[in-house]
Amino acid sequence: MDHINILIEFTITFVIIYLLYYFFIIKKCRDNKKVAPAEVNIILSLYKIDVKKIDLYQMIKVVSIVTVTILSTIITIICRFFDSTIILLIFGTLISVVVAFICYRMIGKYYEKKCQEINQKKGDKDDKK
Repeated sequence: MDHINILIEFTITFVIIYLLYYFFIIKKCRDNKKVAPAEVNIILSLYKIDVKKIDLYQMIKVVSIVTVTILSTIITIICRFFDSTIILLIFGTLISVVVAFICYRMIGKYYEKKCQEINQKKGDKDDKK
């Protein structure tokens, strides 16, 4: 029964955070193509990803799902184990940063590889001409 409660808490947390993220960030990015969340801008600059070669809006949606999943999971787990607000904030912040760093690194590597594949395809087309 406890697992079901955890799953329900996670689902409710995920939906609430996603809706907030959607209305305040994703919708703004969809309306203005030059605006991107800070996480996306950091990934783009760290991995030198060319925005012209990828679908930026798709990347924003991927990053938002990952961000919301990270936050929902950490909130659900931490609220179960810690009663102290100070410990909850410290532990939550540390875990969030570490997990976000790992996940954003994987997203950055994926899009970096995707850009390299697009460059290779363009190079192959240029060689054939």
